[in-house]
Amino acid sequence: MWRDGRLPVLAGTAAGLAAAAVLTLLQSPTYRADSSIVLVREGRPPGNDPALAQAASAAADLFHSRAVAQPAVANLRLDESADELLDSVSVATEAESSLIRISVEAPSGAEARRTAQELAELSTVLFNDRFGPKTVASVWEPARAEEDRVSPKPARNLALGALVGALLGQLLSQFARRRGRKPRVVAAPPVAAPTVVAPRALAPSPEPVAAAVPVQEPVAEPEPEPEPEPVSAGPFVRPRLGEWTIADVERLLAQEGPRFPEKLDELGWYLDSFRGVVGPEGRLPGGVETIVEDVFADLLASAAAETEAPAGTP
Repeated sequence: MWRDGRLPVLAGTAAGLAAAAVLTLLQSPTYRADSSIVLVREGRPPGNDPALAQAASAAADLFHSRAVAQPAVANLRLDESADELLDSVSVATEAESSLIRISVEAPSGAEARRTAQELAELSTVLFNDRFGPKTVASVWEPARAEEDRVSPKPARNLALGALVGALLGQLLSQFARRRGRKPRVVAAPPVAAPTVVAPRALAPSPEPVAAAVPVQEPVAEPEPEPEPEPVSAGPFVRPRLGEWTIADVERLLAQEGPRFPEKLDELGWYLDSFRGVVGPEGRLPGGVETIVEDVFADLLASAAAETEAPAGTP
């Protein structure tokens, strides 16, 4: 059963998918909403003011405190403490800017939006009461909730689960093959009994003869290793399921990866992981092929658009 290296990989892929599905179902949905506050000097428009940038950094610590969280919990009638609310809130500033962004995560988009709006309004009131009117805080962007939830991500969880399962299956297969190899036992040759030899009369030692000098034969230099074939410069053609190879993934990343610089590190990590589960002739297991088409979907779409574009189109 273990001689076929594909079976453990497929079993590991299936187990990883199942574990990822269970983990996804157990995760609670989380949505994010954010709002922004700007600090301005009295009678002046917002601008690049180093003093206001320092004030914004100090105000961010004030906004992320129980002084703001406690009245927000009371006003919204939340079933959590002020410290628990602060764990789901992040307040950030931008370099050399007086803009302060408040982000909130909650089980629903509506709750996240209401909480972010309430925190922004309470923060401006608290700041203006203590530091106004020379420097004033006002809501710059009303609270807005993101349409997509932050977690869980079913597609990403299933892809990672399948990849980890395939890698573990490959390692298990290699370990089982090594355990199945029995070491060869070589019998030691029998030891002969010592023979007693009678002493002989010593003969006169012959004259020394000059030793022959061995002739060294020329050693053949090793042939240079062939250089790897360069990646084809033609358009990338998407392989069919069952025909994906590691060379196809390398070529896809080399040709279309520069169009997505923000994903190069992540896609490079996936490519290194795929190299550990390649089969004969560099082919990828079926479970890994589905991961390739999911993780590299943007690159495949870009390659398809480039292939379908008419001649002369930039």
